[in-house]
Amino acid sequence: MELWLTETYGPIRGGWKAGGVLYSKQSKYQLVEIVETERWGKTLVLDGCMMTTEKDEFVYHEMLTHPAMVSHPAPKSICVVGGGDGGTVREVLRHPGVERVVLAEIDGDVIDVCRKYFPDHTSKLDDPRVDIQVGDGFEYLKNHQGEFDIILSDSTDPIGPGEVLFTQEYFALTKRALRDGGVLVTQSHSPWDPDSRLRNIRDVLLHNFSQAHWYGAVIPTYPYGWWSFFFASDKVHPLESARIERMQEITQNSKYFTPAVHDAAFAVPAFLARELGVA
Repeated sequence: MELWLTETYGPIRGGWKAGGVLYSKQSKYQLVEIVETERWGKTLVLDGCMMTTEKDEFVYHEMLTHPAMVSHPAPKSICVVGGGDGGTVREVLRHPGVERVVLAEIDGDVIDVCRKYFPDHTSKLDDPRVDIQVGDGFEYLKNHQGEFDIILSDSTDPIGPGEVLFTQEYFALTKRALRDGGVLVTQSHSPWDPDSRLRNIRDVLLHNFSQAHWYGAVIPTYPYGWWSFFFASDKVHPLESARIERMQEITQNSKYFTPAVHDAAFAVPAFLARELGVA
């Protein structure tokens, strides 16, 4: 009998041939599972949704992190909201000059299980520059205004514990937690999903920042295979401010991100431009 990991998202369903369940535990917030899959290796599954895999995780983590890091003039203090698998912290610390990375993850069980099953993801969590705060990232930012150059919102989908991280109140909070000229990047689901609320997310961001730029990346194990992000700032533009020398330096060790990928990611297809109101 074959074992398959399946994920149902609205009217679509994905399936991945699996070797077995390595870990399964209900945390305080969600069902945390590690599933061994034939094609993608070990997979972190939260409440039945694939979050990260060994084989394609680099796309998400590189694209969440590097567009902001290569565009900000001097990113020294970074906050990662969510991201308990550690991959975003790892990518942040590829950039010289970073002095401090706060990982604000609500579910400590996610951090613990990823340390065991995803050692590459979590390889930088013990770096002395990393400050792990187990608790609500929303609450953490309330008490740390004006501290960060970049905030990377590495959240789950806008349901359950991740729902608050897509609200007007949250984006206003990130604005206050950023230093002058800071950058916020948030994942924003797939543009193919009619319920992704991309226009709403952009509108809310523009209520707090003077710029909100959509960009995308291909991630095969995520619903619809095409994922998106928003880059928000008052002073930093992801194309005009990006520094080629930093992009080239990162490219030496990256698996997905390059200067050409950076530029192309911000090209908005016509149908989506009309949906976002930028056509």
